[in-house]
Amino acid sequence: VHKGLLHVNVVHSRRWDYFLTPKGIAEKTRLTMEFLDFSMHFYREARKASSQLCKDLATAGQKRVAFIGAGDLAEIVYLGVQEWGLELTAVYDAKAGSEFMKTPVRPLAEISGDTSDAIIVCLYDTAHPMGSEYLPAGVTVRENMHWVF
Repeated sequence: VHKGLLHVNVVHSRRWDYFLTPKGIAEKTRLTMEFLDFSMHFYREARKASSQLCKDLATAGQKRVAFIGAGDLAEIVYLGVQEWGLELTAVYDAKAGSEFMKTPVRPLAEISGDTSDAIIVCLYDTAHPMGSEYLPAGVTVRENMHWVF
């Protein structure tokens, strides 16, 4: 209200109506465009990095891969898995019991018994989305782990 983005109409003590001003609409539009720009940048970078990672794994003869994480980043990485002819053998995530691309999602605690050639970390720190080598609590680094970022 003080910045001129909202107009308030007090109907009575329990009902206040808020309306965006033209300046408020412009600011909301700017914020939306900024969010979309960041999202597209993140997607392009994730797609490029994951495709290169999958290419490197395929070239090194590491065909059987597992994922840590079953979210949006895992869906992007899965494109690279398909592109480079890799086989997704397991998916580990806190949301165990569901499915990811027809692969059962297992609890993170079961990762210690994984026998895949490579484990791709498809999770990121939401506070620093493009930070490096993020792992969820309770998961220890393994020699065959690879990060998209």
